[in-house]
Amino acid sequence: MIPFICFAEEPAIVDVAAPRIINNNAYILYVPGGMKADHRYPLVVALSPNAHAESMLGAWKDVSERYKWIILASREHKNGMDFKVIGSALSSTIRAVVARYPVDEKKIIATGFSGGGMSAHYLSMAYPNLISAVVVNTAMINEYYFGGKHYGYPRNKIAVFLASPTDFRYEQMKLDRNFLERIGWKTRWIEFEGGHAIAPAKAYQEAAVWLIEELH
Repeated sequence: MIPFICFAEEPAIVDVAAPRIINNNAYILYVPGGMKADHRYPLVVALSPNAHAESMLGAWKDVSERYKWIILASREHKNGMDFKVIGSALSSTIRAVVARYPVDEKKIIATGFSGGGMSAHYLSMAYPNLISAVVVNTAMINEYYFGGKHYGYPRNKIAVFLASPTDFRYEQMKLDRNFLERIGWKTRWIEFEGGHAIAPAKAYQEAAVWLIEELH
């Protein structure tokens, strides 16, 4: 049985045999078993379009267990929020988690489904020193920022596109990929069937394997 522990009461991470879930009003933090205090691990910041942290944790949990990645799934992010407001809140939460847990600061990955993926793109743009890579699931760069409009886009980062040919965002995702590659990003394109939906676990596994090779 995985314990639910209040963040405020959570002790510092030492060698942990069993996984932990820290569950509060702002997020679910999943810390897989087998982590060691003298190691640093990737952090996945996962966003849904409707503040449904459980769905994003479910998408990434197999990756977390297999590769020892910490998952921070937001309960606050949802469609319709001002990017700057939610970006500020999320970046503060990320920094708090980094300060408390054994996170490799060079391997912080923003990810999301639909509007959550759009905000993952925004985080990589607005906080380039914090976010190293993005994994976007049937999501596009917001039109206001596409092509570097209104905000200078960072160069030479990493992106994975989880795309479905029957999704209404499919063609826009191709344009986003081309744009990022033109400014030096390395990208991986992974397709799945199902339309505008959360990709299956195997797609996230494939993304993780590629990211392990690319993130240094």
